[in-house]
Amino acid sequence: MPTARARVLNFHPMAVDSRVYEAMVVALRSIGCIPFRYYCFGNWYLKVDRSWSAYLEQRDGVLRNTIRRKRRRFLAAGGSFEIVTGMAEVESATAEFNALYRQRWKRNEPYAAFIPGLLRWLAGSGKLRLGIARIGGRAIAAQLWIVSGGKASIYKNKMAYDEAQAIHAPGTLLTAHLMEQVIDVDHVAEVDYLIGDDPYKQAWMSHRRERWGIVAYDAASLPGIARLLCEILGRTIRRTPAGIDGKQGLFSTGRSRRWIGS
Repeated sequence: MPTARARVLNFHPMAVDSRVYEAMVVALRSIGCIPFRYYCFGNWYLKVDRSWSAYLEQRDGVLRNTIRRKRRRFLAAGGSFEIVTGMAEVESATAEFNALYRQRWKRNEPYAAFIPGLLRWLAGSGKLRLGIARIGGRAIAAQLWIVSGGKASIYKNKMAYDEAQAIHAPGTLLTAHLMEQVIDVDHVAEVDYLIGDDPYKQAWMSHRRERWGIVAYDAASLPGIARLLCEILGRTIRRTPAGIDGKQGLFSTGRSRRWIGS
């Protein structure tokens, strides 16, 4: 039984310098679609080639001094760190993470079962690195990292923390503690900050790469042609990172997007 032909195909994010990316463009042309490239986001990452102590000595002096000074004060105030990796602690750690997230961002996760389910799965597969900073036994900051295939991915790079404890710089200290763990204990080859060009990421990472997308329109159908014309119009009248709908993605006219249709 024949299936309906898609009018719009959208693939993102992808490594723009990969063979798969270029092959996808060729493949889309071969089936009668007109493809466009578009920029998604910058991605900061660290190539790990030294120990934690050697890595820290290569960081900016302000960051090094902040870590050392704040860590002494944090520990003197009864502070401690824990990195949850297994099933035994995951339920209580999940509750602490969710409470801090709500406190910091003033909202619940949109899908309440997602994070608990993810943490259980990661713990069961040995990939979980959930860092928690505490003072007097009470959690004041938490951050989720995932270790898999020689890479540590900072999944929740928006730190969940108690703003009343900001004087201790718990986010900076917890990131440093997790970085030491993945470098010296897990021996990863790469640490990935995932999505975004936030300035603070440059202090921790060594390299930047870009992630791009491909949107393609079926030139053999009226709906596809209509969407294609919208894409061309949008690229013609606007040359800003935000698209017609104010977001990157479909119909956006990002600063680096260019038409590659035949």
